[in-house]
Amino acid sequence: MRLRHLTLKGFRNFKEIEFDFDLKTPLVVFVGPNGQGKTNLLEAIFLCGLSKSFRTSDFSDLIGFDDEFCRLEIETESEDSFRNNSLRLEFIATRVPPKKTLKLNGVIKNAMDFIGNLPVVFFSPDDMTNLRDAPRFRRRYLDVMMSQLDRHYLQILLEYDHALRHRNALLKRIRDQKSDKNELDFWDAKLADLAKKIIAEREKSVQQLVAITVRHYQIIAQKDDALIMKYKRFVRPDDYLKQLEAERDRDIATGHTHSGPHRDDLSFLCNDHDMKEFASRGEWRSLVLALKFAEMELMRKVLKTTPLLLLDDVFSELDHLRQQYLFEGLEGVQTFVTTTHVEFLEGLDFKKTIYRINEGRGEI
Repeated sequence: MRLRHLTLKGFRNFKEIEFDFDLKTPLVVFVGPNGQGKTNLLEAIFLCGLSKSFRTSDFSDLIGFDDEFCRLEIETESEDSFRNNSLRLEFIATRVPPKKTLKLNGVIKNAMDFIGNLPVVFFSPDDMTNLRDAPRFRRRYLDVMMSQLDRHYLQILLEYDHALRHRNALLKRIRDQKSDKNELDFWDAKLADLAKKIIAEREKSVQQLVAITVRHYQIIAQKDDALIMKYKRFVRPDDYLKQLEAERDRDIATGHTHSGPHRDDLSFLCNDHDMKEFASRGEWRSLVLALKFAEMELMRKVLKTTPLLLLDDVFSELDHLRQQYLFEGLEGVQTFVTTTHVEFLEGLDFKKTIYRINEGRGEI
């Protein structure tokens, strides 16, 4: 997959701007001081791939202060010059009413039909800490990747989130004596059925990731350590319905569903030690970099196309060894990089286009 054209209108600090990318120059660098809008450009590409932001769930945050809507448009081209697989993806958000609209080649689409047309892998310094600190970020890593790999999984995940929101709303109404406990029967059965499918798909994906992640980790860390990656579920799928019923009183009291795949986790063991607890800073950075390479490699294998790679100021967080490994992995990948300086790119044997970003404007 190659990104040929990007248009932003009313998006964050960009009033209106267009970029035409040279497909023969796969490395695109956005350089400038902090706060000028470099990350906003990566966010725009991410939105056209996933329909969601990696920064906010409030779409009004995406719209410029003096604007009533924002519009993003991307034109892509297939890597295969013998096939005409060009696509036009649009993301539109309005302030009043608060709404997002997704379009593929001018036709309005729902999220399930939109996501996956522009596969992306995003990597930022926040991944270094987030993936270590909180289970929700480790689940998000899996879900973002899997949603782009498999529309069937995306559909199940969307249905599960829908059912979970309804069950949580019902729990609050029961707590406030506005609904009856028996109404939970339907949503409990729905959640249990969807949870079983989600867990099965996640376990399968983790199995696919393990060997790839271990290979990259051992090369980056320059160690032959025994790395184990596991999907950590807290309830057996066949027992989930019974657990929901057993935990009803607690769920009603808090207004939240305490068990399910929305609480599951990923674990990483190195020589039988939990890496989240015992890995050094360097070992953890090697793991996160390995996970990103594994994500990219698996997407390329399954989708038969290369995802776009979005790197948000990550080189400042990597030592020379890990920078070099990342550089070597850019071969054949259209990569968008943000940075405050370009000195580290001077010795890089890559064709590159450098855009200087300043106060919502960009120039080569």
